[in-house]
Amino acid sequence: VGVVQSAYYIGFLLGAVYGGALITRVGHHRAFVTFAAASACCALGYAVWSAAAMWVVLRFVTGFCLVGIFTVVESWLHQVASNAQRGRVFSAYLITNYLGVGTGQFLIGLADPGGFELFSAVAALFTASLIPVALAGTAPAATAALDASRATYGSRLARGLSGLQSIYRWAPLGVAACLSAGALNSAFYTMQPVFMRRIGYAVPDVSHFMGFALLAALVPQWPVARLADRFDRRKVLLCLAAVTGSLSVLLFLLHDDRLIRAFGYLYVAVAFSMYGVVTSYVNDCIPADERVAVSAGLLLIFSVGASAGPTLASATMSVAGPSGLYLFTGLVTGALATLTMRSVAGRHGR
Repeated sequence: VGVVQSAYYIGFLLGAVYGGALITRVGHHRAFVTFAAASACCALGYAVWSAAAMWVVLRFVTGFCLVGIFTVVESWLHQVASNAQRGRVFSAYLITNYLGVGTGQFLIGLADPGGFELFSAVAALFTASLIPVALAGTAPAATAALDASRATYGSRLARGLSGLQSIYRWAPLGVAACLSAGALNSAFYTMQPVFMRRIGYAVPDVSHFMGFALLAALVPQWPVARLADRFDRRKVLLCLAAVTGSLSVLLFLLHDDRLIRAFGYLYVAVAFSMYGVVTSYVNDCIPADERVAVSAGLLLIFSVGASAGPTLASATMSVAGPSGLYLFTGLVTGALATLTMRSVAGRHGR
């Protein structure tokens, strides 16, 4: 399961690097249709083939297509929104995205996951997303904007590698923190359902927990951001890592149903707050003229961590049992907390 799920994040990584080329070549509308149609085909493919190797391929393609969809939507919004409305427009998009991810989990309880129905529902939803796009009028971008977009996406990999060097030079803690955030996020997304099924939860219970947990991740985003703006971001990151590590230990040791649920909600709320703090910390440290490259570098680092997370978590679970998921997250957050303490205690503010 871990290897299959890691394939998704590898596809996500490569899609982030190369998917923009299709958007600049054929435009937002056609690119969205291409990515959504391919995703619908993959959804049906899971129901047709049950071989793990085939699922690795399908998950890879799905990851590539979904990051393409996100890129289309986000670049589209940035293109049409004015500077005065950009923050509110993008905030509404993020809220919609989180709500979709959270409520989508409840669909798992509608039918047997081993049957064809749920995969058909996913394919139908991807297909339905094409309707408003097909009906929307096309607003061709200015030539200068397209040229700038081509330059950005054409050099995304080069910018990402350059950004890696900049992050390591100006904020080396950001490399480890971003890797950790990617590993923690992907491990929870992909292996938490396995953990719950292995300790005896029914499928509807798993879907309800995942749905409410991902909705709970919305709650602390604003308060944590306010704290990170008022205090040293590394100290806020240290607190988040320490709390996440403590919750990981409790979840590794506990067996009571109510406590697992309660601490599980707290865990995802705290762990999913890390990435915003990390990106803000890194951007505080770097020169202003390197922000574009650093943004690409952060995406690459996060994707590498996310690619490794499910496989490493599943390997730990194979040794320590289902609760090995939280042994893995405890080790990751423990290492991150140690590195953050050293950074706070260091002299150069890094």
